[in-house]
Amino acid sequence: MLEARAMKSQIAEFFANQTVFLTGGGGFLGKVLIEKLLRECSDVSKIYMLMRQKKGKTPQQRVSEVFDFPCFDYIKANNAAIIKKVHVIHGDCQKPDLGLDPEDVRVLKAETTCVIHAAASVRFDQSLKEASYNVRATRDILELAKQMANLKCFIFVSTAYSNPLNAHVKEDFYEPPIEAEKLLNVVNSLDDSVLQRVTPQLLGEWPNTYVYTKSISESLIRSIDTFPIAIIRPGIILSSAKEPMPGWIDNFYGPVGIATGAGVGVLKTFHAKRDAVAAMVPVDYVVNALLSIMWRIGTEKTKTPTVYNFAGHKTNKITWGQFTDNLRELYWIAIPKCLFWYVSFVLRENQISYKLTTFFSHTLFGYIIDFVLFCLGKRTLAVKGYARLHKTLDLIAWFSTRTWDFDDNNILKLWSEMGEEDKKIFDFNMEKLNWDAYLRDSAFGMRYFLLKESLETVPEAKRKLRIMFVAHYAIIILFWFLMYKLMTFMYGLFV
Repeated sequence: MLEARAMKSQIAEFFANQTVFLTGGGGFLGKVLIEKLLRECSDVSKIYMLMRQKKGKTPQQRVSEVFDFPCFDYIKANNAAIIKKVHVIHGDCQKPDLGLDPEDVRVLKAETTCVIHAAASVRFDQSLKEASYNVRATRDILELAKQMANLKCFIFVSTAYSNPLNAHVKEDFYEPPIEAEKLLNVVNSLDDSVLQRVTPQLLGEWPNTYVYTKSISESLIRSIDTFPIAIIRPGIILSSAKEPMPGWIDNFYGPVGIATGAGVGVLKTFHAKRDAVAAMVPVDYVVNALLSIMWRIGTEKTKTPTVYNFAGHKTNKITWGQFTDNLRELYWIAIPKCLFWYVSFVLRENQISYKLTTFFSHTLFGYIIDFVLFCLGKRTLAVKGYARLHKTLDLIAWFSTRTWDFDDNNILKLWSEMGEEDKKIFDFNMEKLNWDAYLRDSAFGMRYFLLKESLETVPEAKRKLRIMFVAHYAIIILFWFLMYKLMTFMYGLFV
């Protein structure tokens, strides 16, 4: 049934008998991408998946674990044999020339027809040396692609924030902060300690090394004129809207981490502008847009690099204020059982107010928790944990306190040119996304897929929340009563 449906699709027909080389297949986006290819483009010939050894596990073991994720449940139940189309390629994007074996290089050159470069270290706090691997890997995979005799299309997954110093981001190339080879020469020639000291000077106004290196990587794409190539710049990638199931997620990055931390009562505040647009996009919409772009550039065979911004629709935006308001409502519906404390999450626009709130609600609370742990003879961890959390929140705040206007003419044109069947199968129309329903599914998905809690525990979680509500405000009243008594006592000493 899957194959019959796929053959009605122009996009599925394009991928029939194609050999795809994919980097980043073990990541969140990569898993959904593989699942979609196998399910809706089942006539694909092979998927070569680059995978490195990590934490003592071989690439084969890690790929096997990828298919243990719930996003592949439908495929394993209906067409498990198709997973054999995924083949492991030993490699590492952190090594020169992707760390590829000569025989694998030969195979990739001879067989690959489509390349998807989605691998990247997405941490905002990584060192410049670590982030520079994003640039070198992009350079090396482009050099490899130039030698692929049958290459039909190449797509590079960037980010909507690759040019964050521009409030209006066009679907075009921008001058990078430094040339790719110059950056790599600097990184390779300087001692790590020296490089760390000069990093602020190199970054300048750029908020972190991730977007800095993404911009530089994009500049490498600009000069390609030997095969069809495109860049997709997705916004903040969140849980799935529809596929492989609503609300699927496998990580705590960005807004998901904020929502989870607030949902269990650990995170009490967040620095953002209420009217700042949150450029959030569901992961399955990103995958559908990506595959549609590959179909378009692969069939048109245009060798001029094209940029596609995919950061939401201008008429269907969601702000950080709407996001946090929605979360507060959802916590009473999808509250997790593993509550640490009562949920009281507030967005703070003013930085001073935000800092005061974090001190009283996070830092002071952390010291109280650590004091109790110390008295019980256990390892203290709350203060250090909150310090790490504040560092992450400060990095995110650079983006949550600003708004960008993203041009999306290319992505809208692509959607208008797709057939009706492809619009159903490869839906990425952000104009029609119901944010209330989507965030509701995401909240339950966070609860089920990340916190491993079934819906049966919701009533118990609500009872626990009510108890913590009483305890929370009782402690607040007691705190301010003691503060009043202390101030009265101090006043009496000096009068």
